[in-house]
Amino acid sequence: MENQMLIDRLSSQIESYQEGYKILAKSGSLKELTLQFHQLLKTNLSMGDVNVFYRNPAEPDWQQLVISNSKSLSYLAQLSTGNHFQITYLPVPEFQIRVILPLIDNSTFGILLGPKLDGSAYTDFDKISLQIFIQMLASAYQSFRSWQKEKELVFSINQKVLQLNNLVDTGIELSNLEKQKSLFSLALERVISITNASKGMVNIVKKGSAGKKIFFPVKFKLVAGDSFIESHFEYKNEKYSFLLVNKESRAGFVPFDETDQLLLNALSRQVHAALENNDLHQQALEKQKIEQEISVAGSIQRAILPRTIPRIENYDLYGINFPSKEIGGDYYDYIRMEDNRYAFIIADVAGKGIAAALLVSSLHAFLQAYLPQKLSLKELTNRLNKAIFDASTTDKYITFFVAILHPVTGELECLNAGHNPMYIIKSDLSLYQIKAAGIPLGMMELDFPYQSEQLQLDKGDRLFLYTDGITEAMNKKGKFYEDSGRLEKFIADQKTSSAREFIEQLVSDIKKFCGDAVQSDDITALYLIRK
Repeated sequence: MENQMLIDRLSSQIESYQEGYKILAKSGSLKELTLQFHQLLKTNLSMGDVNVFYRNPAEPDWQQLVISNSKSLSYLAQLSTGNHFQITYLPVPEFQIRVILPLIDNSTFGILLGPKLDGSAYTDFDKISLQIFIQMLASAYQSFRSWQKEKELVFSINQKVLQLNNLVDTGIELSNLEKQKSLFSLALERVISITNASKGMVNIVKKGSAGKKIFFPVKFKLVAGDSFIESHFEYKNEKYSFLLVNKESRAGFVPFDETDQLLLNALSRQVHAALENNDLHQQALEKQKIEQEISVAGSIQRAILPRTIPRIENYDLYGINFPSKEIGGDYYDYIRMEDNRYAFIIADVAGKGIAAALLVSSLHAFLQAYLPQKLSLKELTNRLNKAIFDASTTDKYITFFVAILHPVTGELECLNAGHNPMYIIKSDLSLYQIKAAGIPLGMMELDFPYQSEQLQLDKGDRLFLYTDGITEAMNKKGKFYEDSGRLEKFIADQKTSSAREFIEQLVSDIKKFCGDAVQSDDITALYLIRK
């Protein structure tokens, strides 16, 4: 019976594991990969103390990737490399699990895990989940290394393209109507040299008239058995075609490869750019226009955020939004309903930029349309989910939280659709988490069984809503603000009687933690106190 329960629980987590692998696989560096792994363990297994080391077979020392506990450095001797995957449960209070993970390229991850944040013992479910996440890390690392090798190949190609571009730039200086032929001859000569082609031609055809051809080294015609590659572009009613014939090698003629085609395409693009020199001013004007449109989009987005804070008798309320870029993906609002209830909303769109801003505007419009209809929170959220799904692309979705407050009684109905856990801080400073009970908006087109939660906000109680720009604010060491329960400690230590003072002190604490690190995500928060 217990085994069946364990299997059922693991089955219900499959989607979470799949999402976790997608997050790991998108990592752009080894550091980012392990930081994301750290976050997955913390989120799914409540592990606060995660220490990850890495050793390349060509180097004697372990590389420190994620260090949650500096004492882990004294245990490096226990991270012996081996040919087999090992998970060892240690009889040490500080570090309860040791993982040795040999990788596909003979390098090794060494992982030391401390106790769970709540002090509870690791269950069978935790142990199986940990093995799954470890295997996900190994698979994601293999994907990362493959991507890195591709990147190295692209870098090698780019080096060749750079040599070509330097020469083409010289031709660009001569690219006026009188010296076009010099540009084409020079570009053609250079690309033949780089690709080891035996000869080449540029064919320029203007619609409605005869074309002209430029050859190097001599005039020729294609014959049966010749191998060739081509690249084309059109500009101002003229079609330009580059043709390279018969790649030479020590063994004779060989087929052109993908790199040769890339080089020829790059040459073609550079010549195209040279012909467009006279249009650079127009391009600059177009760029200025785009920047103005982005500025307008940012202004529109700011306009839908609350400009004033409603006065609710016996309550103190304050909210902020600091976008990391000109256009952000966070949203919050407090809306007075016809029956004198108040809706408090906070949401976070996946991604940033104009696409995220458009989705924020759509969410705002849908809320204005649906809230007056006096729908239940479950029905409201399902309608929003379908509307956002229809309005967005497959890679865009919105984590969403809504709370409906009866100001007189303090009754609070909440629904969390994939958002961070929200907090109620009781008058005795104990914390209650309102966790997610549904998928984010726009992720799936279905009637998801969202569940709302009935709560009570008594005198002296506080409601704290926020986006992950707060919990995942990162310092230069790659650590998140919420590491080791810092956010919860900040909340518990606050005894302010003003909502604004709480928010301002929170922002100040985040800035102190991050130091000179660039703000990586939008920071949005809302704080409500029942006096």
